[in-house]
Amino acid sequence: LAVAKKAVLQLAAEQSKLAAELQRIKDTKKILTNDQLKEKINTALYGENVATENTLTPNKVFDATAGSDRKANCDSTAKGNKVKTVMAALVCLCAEDSSSGLDQACNKHLTLNQQCTSSSQPTNDVMQELRNLCPTAKPTTITAARLASIINNVKTHFIASSSATVLGKLDTVAACSGSANSGLCLKYTDVHHGAANTIDDISWIAALNQIVSDIKSHEETVAAADNIGSQLSANTEKAGSFIASIEQYTQAQAAVATTANPNPAQTQKNDQNAKDACAQHRSNTSCTNEGCKWDGTEETKGKCKPKDGEGQKTQGTGEGAAETNAESKKCSEKTKQEECKDDCKWEDSKCKDSSILVNKQFAFSMVSAAFVALLF
Repeated sequence: LAVAKKAVLQLAAEQSKLAAELQRIKDTKKILTNDQLKEKINTALYGENVATENTLTPNKVFDATAGSDRKANCDSTAKGNKVKTVMAALVCLCAEDSSSGLDQACNKHLTLNQQCTSSSQPTNDVMQELRNLCPTAKPTTITAARLASIINNVKTHFIASSSATVLGKLDTVAACSGSANSGLCLKYTDVHHGAANTIDDISWIAALNQIVSDIKSHEETVAAADNIGSQLSANTEKAGSFIASIEQYTQAQAAVATTANPNPAQTQKNDQNAKDACAQHRSNTSCTNEGCKWDGTEETKGKCKPKDGEGQKTQGTGEGAAETNAESKKCSEKTKQEECKDDCKWEDSKCKDSSILVNKQFAFSMVSAAFVALLF
């Protein structure tokens, strides 16, 4: 039982440690809910967590203050550019400009109905027309790897030179003005060959990369939490099995105690049965033949009694307990191994009652079962 207690305490300590680690993981707040992830994605796309994509706010999509013209909105440095969201980038790349704009913006097979005024931010109608250019796709689980793949695909369309990096088409002049002699594009003047900045420093690309990092942390944290959950479940199952084995061992010990210490009332009854059986014999010969003791001076004068401390095996009235006591005494009186027969067994240089050995073996087997449950 001391071993069992130690094992249970060790298991409880391990469970407590795992539970504390699980709580620590939860406290890091790296596990995202669907609503939290949706907010992060909407903010990267539209500059705010929109209730519906059908209504977008221009000064959230772009930087709060509009540039004086399209070039001021779409050309600048990686962090200073007014294009802060994916939708803003789409406006610079695709929206038809109201001043000598390309009539087939973004796609030569597509004519847009809405125009973007160069000196102001795009209206919701302009942005909705562009948003609807994106084909509808089936809902799918977003993962860090999937989003990173999409971002990398976009990055392959950037073209770098010694003075700038451009996304889209820049025509004859050096500005992304949206006019026919210029181009529909995004231009980053501090991202080029030899510059310290990279495409990943562009604000809306950086925002998407941050979401990839957040999702990756979420995935790693969930995996760690799941692993701890599995350990907790395994320990709970182990504890249940171990406790069941201890209960089985306890019941076995109780059975051994009952066998070794018979019921007093039953013992008294067995003794009386033995006395009654012996008392039926009226002669020394018949008395001793039946395993009883003759208390008299002549063949027919005296009383037949049970032998002291022994039940009468041959009478069949001892109901087990008296029989066991008699056999136990008889075995203990045999000092030679060749005499130790029948219900006796020679062990440790002594002749012992084999029924007691069976009980001890049974108890030992239950202890073994408890240890097996503990170890496995």
